[in-house]
Amino acid sequence: MKSLLALLTIALIASTSPTYAAAKHGVSTFSNLKYPADFTNFDYVNKNAPKGGDFTTAALGTFDSLNPFIVIGTPCSSIGMTFATLLSPAHDEVASHYGYVASSVEIAPDRSFVIFNLNPKAHFDNGEPITVDDVIYSFEILRDKGHPMYRSYYKDVSRVEKISDHAVKFHLSDTKSLELPSILGQLAILSKKFFSVRDFSKTLVTPAPSSGPYRVAKTDFGRRIVFERVKNWWGEELPSQKGQHNFNRIIVDYYRDSTSMFEAFKAGKADFRYENSAKQWVTGYNFDAFKNGLVKKELTTHKNPQPTQGFAFNLRRPIFSDWRVRKAISDLYDFAWLNKHVFYGQYKRSESFFPNSPFVQTGVPTGDELALLAPFKDKLRTEIFTTPITLTNHKDAAETRNIRKQSLALLAEAGWHLIDGKLINAKTKKPFKFEFLGADPSAEKIALHFRRCLADIGIEMKVRTLDVGSYMERVEAYDYDMMGMIIGQSITPGNEQRAYWGTKAADPKGGMNYTGLKDPVVDDLCEKIAGAANFEALTTATKALDRVLMGSYIMIPHYYRSEIACAFWNRFGKPQTHPAYYPMPYTSAWWIDPAKDKVIQDALGTTAPEEAKKKSRGACTTFLAWINGLFK
Repeated sequence: MKSLLALLTIALIASTSPTYAAAKHGVSTFSNLKYPADFTNFDYVNKNAPKGGDFTTAALGTFDSLNPFIVIGTPCSSIGMTFATLLSPAHDEVASHYGYVASSVEIAPDRSFVIFNLNPKAHFDNGEPITVDDVIYSFEILRDKGHPMYRSYYKDVSRVEKISDHAVKFHLSDTKSLELPSILGQLAILSKKFFSVRDFSKTLVTPAPSSGPYRVAKTDFGRRIVFERVKNWWGEELPSQKGQHNFNRIIVDYYRDSTSMFEAFKAGKADFRYENSAKQWVTGYNFDAFKNGLVKKELTTHKNPQPTQGFAFNLRRPIFSDWRVRKAISDLYDFAWLNKHVFYGQYKRSESFFPNSPFVQTGVPTGDELALLAPFKDKLRTEIFTTPITLTNHKDAAETRNIRKQSLALLAEAGWHLIDGKLINAKTKKPFKFEFLGADPSAEKIALHFRRCLADIGIEMKVRTLDVGSYMERVEAYDYDMMGMIIGQSITPGNEQRAYWGTKAADPKGGMNYTGLKDPVVDDLCEKIAGAANFEALTTATKALDRVLMGSYIMIPHYYRSEIACAFWNRFGKPQTHPAYYPMPYTSAWWIDPAKDKVIQDALGTTAPEEAKKKSRGACTTFLAWINGLFK
């Protein structure tokens, strides 16, 4: 009897104890890992790339902080290089991550927890080891005091536990999310010792200990930041890092305007630039260095979605509360004219919140997408199910006149009528007026053209351009009627969609739900995306979300190109293979080619690039540089 009781007790313990999966060298959200446990490097790098030299780039605007994780302040470009993460992405796979600060990962079969086993060699540049306490602190401080998006990212982590000196366990309340272990793997590692004696919510001017391949060497706030490669960096030989981070120094110079930034590049004061101006791409590269082959232009193709980009309505404003008003205004956006006269035919019209991706809604919902949307029939307009959602095409003057008539008819349904050349509200008798908020005079080209389109039906749109600091203050407070919105998207949309469109993200200041959308259908679809069981289910849910967002007319979609345009001084060696899921040139794997570099140095007449590259500059963030460039 005793032995039977003992056996039953053992069986009960076994049945209630958590089952641990075998530790793996990486995680993949939707498929098997491409690289085996004994891989030495990614296929898109040169594992023997030489180290050395400087890489100088330019940014538009200013910076006043070295903390990129909070709402307050304007962080400097490229500061992310100083923060290692638990795992490192492979950019030639869909949603696969490999060992970095964590050498291996264990995921519970029921996905109730994930364990990261830390690499005992990992340490900060000051020699202090990276500990489990640092990992837990990093998670908790980002969740509690970081940008609001972190609260959305990490809301399904119920608690974090130190289970040994080199192992940390995240307990998950959402066991359906396949992506959550990878999201946790992207956790940036901060020094608890450094940050715990500072107010994390304030701007940072003292460089934090670096856990990444570069450290901050010199700062001239608002003008320049210099990063230097960490000597004898602990992660140098990791398979996920091999062949990368090859420059001794990375220098970011800031400029007050895009014209001076381009002139600096032409003069050799910057090595590389993303070319976001269609006009400049077509007409601006006529200087001698380009003609002589010293400067190269290159289009990089990739398979990543392009950003969600357009003019965002602020639904917090009563004037935009009616979808008919938003659609009527959206239809007046004349992309065909802009593409011909401003963009030199370089762009495609975005027909989606996920352009250049498999998530673009088309036609009417069928199959799995229809089944997903069917329960919401009483909450969605019938047209969502019966009519393809397409954007108007101003192909000629006659079509533009027809579109104006249709817009006026919709506005009349919503209570707005054209009287003596002005659109007047039938109840309040007030004219239709609103303000577009921007941060760069170059953005006015599009806004002013759109203003003329709206004036044709009696709508008055004021275009206001502010300095960067004032602009960001108003955006973070949602103090605008309409603004230029750009949100990065990935090949694996996940719980970040809650932060972009979710009801809970609409009110906290400094968030990313710029439109202020509050829609229970969108909330539910965001949850289905976050909990998708496979890539097919993810695609279905994201297409459904795209359809609902497009049909809500919360943004006037702009345009995109399926390649990234860049230009560079021809001093670099580059791997032959480009990672398909990295949406820009992968300069982390570039290196200085001595023979090419000598040609450039001789042509520029200098062998002291640091001194030669000093000049007056100004201010912004990479985020704003990208936005403002797209408006040119």
